Amino acid sequence: MKILVVGCGKVGSEIARDLAASNEVDSVVAMDASPQNLKLLRKRVPRKMQTIRLSISQKNRLHGLLRKVDLVCGALPGRLGFELISETVKAGRDIVDISYTPRDPFLLEPRAKEVGCRVVPQCGVAPGFTNMCVGDASRRMDQMKSVEIFVGGLPEKPEPPLNYRIVFSLEDVVNEYSRPAQVIEEGKRKKVDALSGRGLTSFPGVGRLEYFLTDGLGSLPRSYPKTREMHEFTLRYPGHAEMMSTLRVLGFFERNLVKIGGVEVEPRQLSIELLRGAMSRGSLEDFLALRVDVKGSSRGKKIHLRYQLLDRYNRSSGVSAMARTTAYPCTSVALLMGGGEIKETGIVTPERIAQDPRLFQFVLDRLAKHGVKMKMATLN
Repeated sequence: MKILVVGCGKVGSEIARDLAASNEVDSVVAMDASPQNLKLLRKRVPRKMQTIRLSISQKNRLHGLLRKVDLVCGALPGRLGFELISETVKAGRDIVDISYTPRDPFLLEPRAKEVGCRVVPQCGVAPGFTNMCVGDASRRMDQMKSVEIFVGGLPEKPEPPLNYRIVFSLEDVVNEYSRPAQVIEEGKRKKVDALSGRGLTSFPGVGRLEYFLTDGLGSLPRSYPKTREMHEFTLRYPGHAEMMSTLRVLGFFERNLVKIGGVEVEPRQLSIELLRGAMSRGSLEDFLALRVDVKGSSRGKKIHLRYQLLDRYNRSSGVSAMARTTAYPCTSVALLMGGGEIKETGIVTPERIAQDPRLFQFVLDRLAKHGVKMKMATLN
């Protein structure tokens, strides 16, 4: 099996490393436009690894590369993810992608089916692993009534005033704070403001955190349109949401250009650069807290399933909890795909994969081998 990993930043580098360490994989080709990312990756992964400096805008070279591999793992920022999936489908190659693209990946369904390739979109931690939990819950119920997802990657030692440190693309973090959140309320799909629906919760092993709505359901509303309630909440230390909401209301996340001293500036890009410094301070040590609550009924009885996970920075490998929990669902599905376990062509969602208990268990077992352990409980 020869796998191409496109995007070798904080998460993509761990995808490449994990695949290179897998017995099922013969070789990994790591592609990135940044020579620094590739240099760091070569130091971490000396075996079974080839690195190529290449941008997805270089279409001819990209397609030449795609023809030489069996499947692709995409780890680009959301704004580039759809383009990568589209080019991969054109080349007739399978892809597992972690990006949350602004454009709907289902737009590529007809072409993917036509050429007979498989596309697993939004297969990181959230959306991705959270969707798998919902998919597993759905097979255990006759009727699914509500889905509540809580997830957040946070520093172990928060530094005021933001109490947050970037652990993946800052551009995508800002998207979370500015993009309307898709939800289902009282059986109706609608969009609400990001950073709304705030509250406080206690997470075991962590303590008190705040939550707020973000657009992280991915394909779940499409997969389960009859669910009465469905929300995805991001977790942060208390007070963070109010600061980000203030910036958004004041226009700091707007894309429309403003003229300052005769120079046109995009507020969003300026804000990202200013936040980069503030959100890069402090220790690298982080944790990922995740909880998925699914309520419904089975054989006429109410059922409440809870999936919960808490992962921490790996000090021995220097890999963040966010990178671990995002990379391993992707690599696990890639191995399933490469092994011929995912036979359906077209767009195959993470929740659909997890509806097969054998495939979901494969993902859980691989995560557990890396020390990422999910607990499931049935609550009254």
